[in-house]
Amino acid sequence: MFHVMTRGIALGAMTLLLVGGGAPQRGAVTVDGQYDSSFGGPSVIQNTQTDFGNNDDPDPATANGSELDQGDALIAGGYLYIFLGGNLESNFNKLEVFIDARDGGQNSLRGDNSDVDFYALAIMGDDGSGNGLTFDAGIEADMWIGVACGLDQFDEFVFHVSYAELHTEGGGFGSYLGSGNAGETLISSNGMQIALDNSNIGGVEWGTGIGCGEGVTTGIELAIPLFLFNWDLTDPTIDSASVCSFINSGGHDYMSNQVLGGIGGGANLGNPREVDFNTIDGDQFFTDGQVADPCLEVTGACCIDATCELQTAEDCADAAGEYLGDNIPCDENTCVEVCTSDITGDGVVDVSDLLQIIAEWNCGL
Repeated sequence: MFHVMTRGIALGAMTLLLVGGGAPQRGAVTVDGQYDSSFGGPSVIQNTQTDFGNNDDPDPATANGSELDQGDALIAGGYLYIFLGGNLESNFNKLEVFIDARDGGQNSLRGDNSDVDFYALAIMGDDGSGNGLTFDAGIEADMWIGVACGLDQFDEFVFHVSYAELHTEGGGFGSYLGSGNAGETLISSNGMQIALDNSNIGGVEWGTGIGCGEGVTTGIELAIPLFLFNWDLTDPTIDSASVCSFINSGGHDYMSNQVLGGIGGGANLGNPREVDFNTIDGDQFFTDGQVADPCLEVTGACCIDATCELQTAEDCADAAGEYLGDNIPCDENTCVEVCTSDITGDGVVDVSDLLQIIAEWNCGL
């Protein structure tokens, strides 16, 4: 069943089709928010726990946390397909997707891009002081897509999508693409398709330590016609694409620690216009055809007698040690047994402790 909506934009009316039960197949992938084996990936797996809430709601619509567990991209049949496994919290937090697929674009986000989604790009871009969200070296974003979801005024779940061109010299066209519901695929008049399945309850856990997003097969899926990258009418060749995606606050002004590729453990990154991905180890992007690195090994403090070693929980058990928990560091006092007879706290039980006891005898009476 087809539902038709119209919304006026700068270039005229945009017709949106919401297709129940999954969109028509375009090229190699059916865009329905579920991972398709045609991708052949994943290209990247999240290595950081989520500090934006860990979803435990299996509903395909609502989610009570946000995480990006894995990513993949594929160019086929005139489309760039992107799959981002995980969840987008249904409180209108934002999924920000930046794509580099052609020459030109922006390595550091300018402050004079298209005004779309309540000044989203200006909020993340240069405020005139020379800052602005900065991508890894070699990444020059050509397009931005923003997705948010939540409950509307009728208490019904809805997701919203916007996009903008990122011209090398700023400006460029941007627009609201429309809204969709769970189980439906939004298709805009420019041919872009978007679907969201929020049912994931696996992937990374809550926290700021090392995590593993392996095995997540539902999330946000996009199909972008390649002609949309031809914003300067030079007919660029689109044969590869790099994607930087992250979860942001509802106001586009507080970046989470959920970035693909991961940040290797750590807290939320804060104001996007102050973030420079070159200062973070690893790549905060992935490319089509890339093969994901395996998950980082999660270790924690393991006490073997009075010695602390960073080990996995399994290795610690094999060594008959006491595992204190994932990502717990070792320091000089981690495995030191507290001696209740050491009254003075100097690490030695001697006459000084006895004298201290005598001095305080009956002091509470």
